[in-house]
Amino acid sequence: MIFFLTLFIAMRVFESSGQLPPLISSYGDDLICLPLILSAVVWVHRRREKNFTLPRVQGVMVLLFFSLYFEGILPLFSKRAVADPWDLLMYFAGWVTFEWLINESRAQSDFFLLPVVEQLPDGPDQSF
Repeated sequence: MIFFLTLFIAMRVFESSGQLPPLISSYGDDLICLPLILSAVVWVHRRREKNFTLPRVQGVMVLLFFSLYFEGILPLFSKRAVADPWDLLMYFAGWVTFEWLINESRAQSDFFLLPVVEQLPDGPDQSF
């Protein structure tokens, strides 16, 4: 998650200064949005279950939601939104990146996720 968040912030900085190439400016957000969001989901779950992996069907559901909403529904209601088939390819590539780098391999994913400092308790605190 740190890697993708840093990449997102760097893209915003370079884009605001006009130094981001148009291709990256157009498709970079679409490429990193799913790895960023899904890695945050996995990070939260791994605070409870160290070896958690997001079920593939849930990742596909998020992929389909983003594709349908941002490329199908939103362009019908917003003048700023444009349906672009290349965005669909970027969403898919981002999902594959998430699956390969974060979800499938615990050893690789430790580099891309925030460290889990402590495990959350399994239930409500009974100490009072």
